Amino acid sequence: MFSSKGTSVFLHATDDTSRVIEDLQFRLGEGPCVDAAAGGEPILVPDLAASAGDLADRWPTFLSEVAETEARALFAFPIRVAGIPLGILDLYRRTPGDLAPEQVEAGLSGVDAMGSTLLASDAHEDADESYPLTVHRAAGMVMVQLGTSIEEALVRIRATAFLEGALVVAIATEILDGRRRFTKEER
Repeated sequence: MFSSKGTSVFLHATDDTSRVIEDLQFRLGEGPCVDAAAGGEPILVPDLAASAGDLADRWPTFLSEVAETEARALFAFPIRVAGIPLGILDLYRRTPGDLAPEQVEAGLSGVDAMGSTLLASDAHEDADESYPLTVHRAAGMVMVQLGTSIEEALVRIRATAFLEGALVVAIATEILDGRRRFTKEER
């Protein structure tokens, strides 16, 4: 989901693989979810291993990292109401293959229904608040440690997670627990 300031807020993952896929996209700033959010159109990738050309150029690191998961196909459907972006529904499957036309239609209908439901209810209250709050609180601490902007602090956390092959929230938790500090010399 997107906050009113345009930052992403993690709502739900159905399993560990979907959580890793979302964390990769957040950490790297690339992937189907990122492109679907930017363009407002579904991004359908029926075979991650055969993704060459444009996708390999747009998501080089994401494709290499997601290959380590069980996902073999990814489908990102933007959730929009009256042209207002609310979030993205990411779906994956363990075998490659196109979605059938009726499956694409079901995805589009599903995100339309989700958008209406989210606007009409308090469904956002079920969001995994700990994930974004942990990351953003840690970014605030790194901002103070480095004397930099919150955006640069967040980039540093994401880059550290990438370099170490760790989840962003794991690095953030270490920062909040005092087990990790950033210094200006590390820049």
